Amino acid sequence: MPGTSTPSSRRVLGIDPGLAVTGYGIVEPRGSGGTLIHSGALRQRSTVARADRLARIFDCVRGLILEHHPDEVAIELQFVAKNVRSAMSIGEARAAALVAAATSCLPVFEYTPSAVKESVCGYGDAPKEQVQQMVLIHLGITELPGSLDVTDAVAIALTRLADARLEEAMAR
Repeated sequence: MPGTSTPSSRRVLGIDPGLAVTGYGIVEPRGSGGTLIHSGALRQRSTVARADRLARIFDCVRGLILEHHPDEVAIELQFVAKNVRSAMSIGEARAAALVAAATSCLPVFEYTPSAVKESVCGYGDAPKEQVQQMVLIHLGITELPGSLDVTDAVAIALTRLADARLEEAMAR
C-alpha cells in the first residue's frame, strides 16, 4: 500500500522535470546510501506540440509507477529562472509528473535544487558534476548511464531517502 513503507524498505522515484528532458531514477535504501533500481530520461523534440509533450511526461511517470511500484515520488521544486518561458516549461512538466503521482495515490516530496545539493554533496551550491560524482559514491557504483538530468533525478530520490532516515530516527 503506497505511503506505508518504512525507510528501510521504501522505493523512491526521483524526477528532474523538464519539457525537453525529464530525468528519472528509482532507488531503494542500502546502508547510508541507496541501490539504483532503474534510471533514464524522456527526451522530446521541441517540434512536438506542447500538450503532447506534457501527455508523454504523464504517461512516462505513470508507466514507471506501474512497472516499478515506488512508495513515494520526489521531485525537484521549480526555482525562479532568469527566463520566464523556461520557468513556465519546467512548471508544466512538474505538473504533468505531479498529476501522474497523484492519480497513483503516491505521496510526493518536493526539494529545491540547493536542498538536493546540500543533501548529496554537503554544499548547496555544488556544481552538477560534483553532484554526479557524489551520486556515484552514494550508490557505490562507478558509472551512471545517462545525462546530468538522470543524475539529478537520482540525487532527488537519494535526498528523499536521507530525509526518511532522519524522520525515522527522530520518531524513535
